[in-house]
Parts: sequence; structure tokens; C-alpha cells
Amino acid sequence: MLWPQRPQFDVERVVQACMSWLTSEGMDDTVRRRLPELKAREMAYQAAGEAENLLALLLTWIQFQPGHLDADLLRRTYTTAFVQRAEGRKLYNAIKAGAIHGACALCGLQQVSQLDHHAPKAAFPLLALTPLNLVPVCGPCNQGKSNKLATLKTMEAFHPYFDDLGTDRWLYARIDEEERVAVFEVRPPTHWAEVKGQRLVHHFNSHDLGERYRLEAGGIIARRRRRDAEILAGRGPEELQIFIREDAKSRTAYDPNSHETALLHALAESRWYLNGGLESLYT
Repeated sequence: MLWPQRPQFDVERVVQACMSWLTSEGMDDTVRRRLPELKAREMAYQAAGEAENLLALLLTWIQFQPGHLDADLLRRTYTTAFVQRAEGRKLYNAIKAGAIHGACALCGLQQVSQLDHHAPKAAFPLLALTPLNLVPVCGPCNQGKSNKLATLKTMEAFHPYFDDLGTDRWLYARIDEEERVAVFEVRPPTHWAEVKGQRLVHHFNSHDLGERYRLEAGGIIARRRRRDAEILAGRGPEELQIFIREDAKSRTAYDPNSHETALLHALAESRWYLNGGLESLYT
């Protein structure tokens, strides 16, 4: 997975983009009066995120926000003015464009199609328009993400704008010869804090990434089967292994923890695949 770029504008810019709709609804003065509070929340949100203390902050806010006087207005402003109206949609699309090569920030598997509220707007309406709370994701990841805020640090969702997963490998795969599929798993680096490793495992499981990667691997194998078979027939398993390892190095340089990177490393280490199993993997 590759984290997206942070949005390059703030909540005040979002409110400005939504002002035409707010004026038509007769709510422009209401939101203008709320803007200092929205900006203060944005600053506190960013500071807590950068200090790795965002969950604690959100837990202190959650009991006060859902019933906020202007909660429904702020949610409607997001849904109607920001998402659907032209000026707001430009900013919406700008956040989506921050995804690296258009890939979902949470799975790295599918293309971005929408924005996810890291702190759900149902519970945090005062963050509904905050760009730092909006993450470019695919539909399955957005639908699979819980609308409830974690209460345990070990189950806290990763925030792509603040959490650093580094460049160490933590996504691995192995070839199951009996089932003829690739099996994916995460192994947190030993130097990581225990809580960070538990969060990684929770992320992997809660988004059903093992199953989703397993299914995607079938297509990758199908697309490389003929070439691998030709190398095996013409030059033998050792040359095939070298060839796959070179592919794995290229993928690792781009993203050490993509599903394809993990799969290629697994293929290069599978004697079964290198000695003819490639013909029956995912068949």
C-alpha cells in the first residue's frame, strides 16, 4: 500500500467552495459563524495526528458532536455542496487525485472511487468538511470500514496522512500446493511497537485483505503463466527463479508491501511452482 498525499487546502477553502449552495439554502451566515470552531478543530486534529494521539482526541470529542446544533447542516453540506456541486466537486476530486497512481489507500488493490471520513461524519459532523479527515479509497474498503470509532488503540484504523508504515516488508505470501492458491499474511517487523503490529493485523483482517489478495493473485498468475512456462521449458527452473526474483525486485522498489510484491517473492521461493506447478496454480 502507498499512502496518498495530504490535501493541500484547509476547511476554510472547503466552506468557501460550498458557500453558493449554503447561500441558496439561507445557511451561509450559520456556517460562517461556525468557521472559527471548524478551523480550531482542524488544527487540533492535525496536531493530534502528527503526535500519534488522534484516537485519544476523537474519544474526547465523540460524546459532544453527534447532537451538535448544526450537525445535520454540516453533513448535508458535505453530501450536497461538496460532493455534488461543481465548485465543491473540484476539491473532492483533488483529494482523490492525491492517491498514488489512483490506488486505494487502504488496500492498494482497487482504484479510488470515493472519499472516506476517517472519523465518521455521523459521529463527528464538525469534521465532515475537514480535508485531513477525508481519505481516497475504493468502494469495498469504504463499505467494509466500520462507522464506529475504535475504543482500543490496538483496533485503531490507520490514518494514511499520519501513520508511517515505513519501507520494511510486512506483507507476505506463500504458495499452497494442495489448494493451488496463494495465501497472504502480515508479519509486523520485530522492531515495531507491539500496538502498531496489532493495528496492522487488525487492518488486514477487518478489510478482508487476505481473501481479496488471494482472488486477485489468480489473475496475476493467469497473465504470467505462458511466459513463465516458456522460460521453464527453455531454460529450466533455476533461470525461471532468477527471472521471477528480478520481477520481485522491481515490484519491491515500487512498493514493498503490495499484494503483487508478496506474490512474486512467494513464487520465487516455491520449488513446486518452479518445477511445473505453475501449470496448475489457480486452475
